[in-house]
Amino acid sequence: MSDIFLASAGIKLGKTVAALGIASNHSGKIGYYKPFKETLIRMDDEMVDQDALLMSEMFDLEHGSRLSPFTYDIYDPVSMEDIVARHDELAEDDRLMIIEGGREPSTGFAHLVSNTDIAKELKVPLVVVATESRQSLDMIIVTKNLCDQKGLKMLGVIFNKASDVPRKFLESRGIKVLGEIPPIPELTTFRIPEMLDKMHAKVIAGIGGLDRVVETVLLGTMTIQSASEQMRRTKRKALVTGGDRTDLLIAALSTDTSCIIVTGGIRPSNTVLSRAEELDVPVIMTSEQTLRVAEILENMIGRIDPRDEDKIKAIKDGVRSGVDLDAILKR
Repeated sequence: MSDIFLASAGIKLGKTVAALGIASNHSGKIGYYKPFKETLIRMDDEMVDQDALLMSEMFDLEHGSRLSPFTYDIYDPVSMEDIVARHDELAEDDRLMIIEGGREPSTGFAHLVSNTDIAKELKVPLVVVATESRQSLDMIIVTKNLCDQKGLKMLGVIFNKASDVPRKFLESRGIKVLGEIPPIPELTTFRIPEMLDKMHAKVIAGIGGLDRVVETVLLGTMTIQSASEQMRRTKRKALVTGGDRTDLLIAALSTDTSCIIVTGGIRPSNTVLSRAEELDVPVIMTSEQTLRVAEILENMIGRIDPRDEDKIKAIKDGVRSGVDLDAILKR
């Protein structure tokens, strides 16, 4: 067994899901290293990479800031020596070290600290996480060519949420398909407390419904006529709108709504709040504007909370059922 480097063929293709699924199915000790921090989350008055924090908490590792220590700046690059030195501080002989590359495949090329450069320097074989999109397939071929040029071993490709894996196409080019992670519905949802952690907001009604799950986010920028039909068709939704849109708020409370987020610091009418209290539908008020809240919620889709046991189990089971773990772990 040796360590592995997980590289992505594009943005938001499931690299962290693959990392967590592989680690969760490994019977021994786990180590983790992600050289360049990306999506940040506050922890103990420090901004930490979200993936590093997840792995730190899941596998009782060092503080997330040590697992993902650097920021890539094309004008002030980190040296390969520093990247390798931090890896060597974290690595232990009895651990499977999972090294996670950046979400942008091109990151680091200008200064020879790209995914393939780092994997070669660390002498770690590379696995690509991809989808079946044409852009993704092109990047798989690009990565394979780079590995061949650098004498780096590419173990193969893990597909995420793919319905038609082009196995013959890739294998004819010497690329092994290591398996497919099936769609995991739990990854497209989040719970209301997770949302409260991400924005400055307070619950002003319906506190009894805080355990609800959100599947869809609707922006209340439409007319009441178009909104009513959409609300009836959309289940377990979060409505984001101004507190003065009483018509939309009442319509939402008449359908399957998980929560309402009122923006701009505008408090809804007592009629709305009383109805939400009766139904245990949380009404959350924030001073943020509607589009900013929508951006925050969009970034939460696919986020993995280490406290969410159902989501963690779904990832573990999905990777175990769909991926050739022996090809990755038993080498």
